Amino acid sequence: MPHLTPEQKAAFKANGALIIRNALTPAQIRDARDALWEGIAADRDDPETWIDAGPRVPVGGDHPAIRATVHDSPLFAMMEEMVGVDALPKGSAGPHLVFPASDKSWSMPERGHLDGYYTPTNGVPEGTVGYMSINVTIYVEDIDEKGGCFTYWPGSHNVAYEYFKTRSLLSVQGGISSDVFPAGTFPQGQQFSGKAGDAIFWHGQMFHTGSKNINRNIRMALIGRFSRKDANDIRFETCGDQWAHWEGIE
Repeated sequence: MPHLTPEQKAAFKANGALIIRNALTPAQIRDARDALWEGIAADRDDPETWIDAGPRVPVGGDHPAIRATVHDSPLFAMMEEMVGVDALPKGSAGPHLVFPASDKSWSMPERGHLDGYYTPTNGVPEGTVGYMSINVTIYVEDIDEKGGCFTYWPGSHNVAYEYFKTRSLLSVQGGISSDVFPAGTFPQGQQFSGKAGDAIFWHGQMFHTGSKNINRNIRMALIGRFSRKDANDIRFETCGDQWAHWEGIE
């Protein structure tokens, strides 16, 4: 039985993003939180110790409770419904925490970026580029606006597609949006706020970024990036049909 409606798939096609509320069970949320707290250098019962704490990645994405958020929930099946059954490897979603900041100034991020590009600090080899089909951000804590929300630019995947029709994927240095959007044309982003258990799917060529957390809660998010199994064959292929490699998107 399908997990997604035709309307949801159409919304993903138009926006490059799709929010799924209540994707996780209470037990999955609890177990994922417990796993994250195993590696956080703060007192779980004292929010004052959470301010400017760490680390950003307290446990690995291979932790059973973390993997369960993708594979024991409907989320992986939903991605397969869009990209194709057995088209994606059985990856996981790694923790990416944003701790409350002591500096309470906040502003909306002005620009986003594309993942998979080399920067001096992100571990991507220089001269290469990643190729993600579909990604997912999962919250295991309630996150309000200005709380370190995942920030994204709906429709920007379409702008990237038009750009790459005539340019190499390698032409975007560091995944920076100024190479794709002319000066003064970058639109307003949106914050993904939600409850523990909510998730957002986002297209691999959608511009996005993190944001500062000036609220009380730790931004407990799990982020998974999924490339098709045949990514090496299609990495530099920009088809006349933008959705040629999405079996569930018409």
